[in-house]
Amino acid sequence: MTSLRVVVLLALTTAGVALAAEQRPNLLVLDLEPRGVGLPEAQAATGSVVRGLRQLEVFQVLSSDDVRQLLALERTRQLSGAKAESSVGQLGAALNAPNAVVGSVTRVGGKLQVEIRLLDAPTQKVLSQKSLNQATVEQVATQLPGLAQELMAPLLREQQGFLVVKSREEAAEVLVDDTLVGSIPLKASIDLSRGVHRLTVRKDGFIAQTRSVRIEPKQTTVEEVELQPSADYAKIYKDKYGKMRVGAWIATGVAVASLTTAVFMTVSANGEYNDEFKPRQAWLQGAAGTGPQSKPPEIANNPTANAAWDSCTASGAVACKQAAEDAKSSVQVKQYVAIGTAVVGVASAGVATWLWLSGKDPNRYADLVAGVSPNPQGGMTLALAGRF
Repeated sequence: MTSLRVVVLLALTTAGVALAAEQRPNLLVLDLEPRGVGLPEAQAATGSVVRGLRQLEVFQVLSSDDVRQLLALERTRQLSGAKAESSVGQLGAALNAPNAVVGSVTRVGGKLQVEIRLLDAPTQKVLSQKSLNQATVEQVATQLPGLAQELMAPLLREQQGFLVVKSREEAAEVLVDDTLVGSIPLKASIDLSRGVHRLTVRKDGFIAQTRSVRIEPKQTTVEEVELQPSADYAKIYKDKYGKMRVGAWIATGVAVASLTTAVFMTVSANGEYNDEFKPRQAWLQGAAGTGPQSKPPEIANNPTANAAWDSCTASGAVACKQAAEDAKSSVQVKQYVAIGTAVVGVASAGVATWLWLSGKDPNRYADLVAGVSPNPQGGMTLALAGRF
């Protein structure tokens, strides 16, 4: 009979609470069970869970403290503690809460291990489970609210929103709630349930960035994450791409010089052929009766070629033939040099193009470098140095 009165009182009291909660579904949170830890630590962890769930602004969160205040019961251990899960069904029905959150706080060595579970109140079926391992009291206070929000994912899947993550660091990994979802650049937005999620962007050589992002139903949240390199990575990056940049300039210079030389030698070879070899060859052919007997107009109109023809007339066939052979040999050498330098120029141009396209600005991180330094008050401090 007493139990029936308690249930009726719970139902009547909660009806008013639910009405004031703007039709939000009730969610029962029982005290986390202390296992090898003091009651204050377990209560603090429970408070962190409640705080995180209330920040979602989705549920009317009813903690054991709320129930104790509503009922003014002295024996609060009946609503939480070691036998908390055995009363979930009764409490859920009485409070009109279809779901409940239960869990435990355990000390492992000098650290805390917190486990929380989302239950279907009528059946006590576990819908979701999260844990925080090897945590300090401070970490519990800061990380447990977000973990509690992640626990609600099965109840919030129909209230999805979208997350777009941007960063200038290509190939940086993107994790949401510690799950790898892709790398930069992401091909599409990330579908997430309503509420707060933990976003982490990381890349080797950079300081990983972790932040909480709030997702609203049917809305797109855009997060731009700027990763800061470590001092060692920035130095390696500058050395690597600095050498590539120097190599690109050298290859470009070699390409320009080689191609210029190839053009010059080609022009010189053509000039020597027309001015020195061709007129002597024509004179020798005329002297042998196989060519023109008089000076051709194109030779007569070219002062250099005209002088070569006249030198053959003055020196005779033997000297003219030797001069023609010398001119032919010189033309061939220039042609070989032109071909060789052209090949070197084309190859250098290809190397220069690859270096310019593959290389990056070596001073990209010159103005901003991240480092970690000891904090006089304990822990580590992230420091950003550069010109602003």
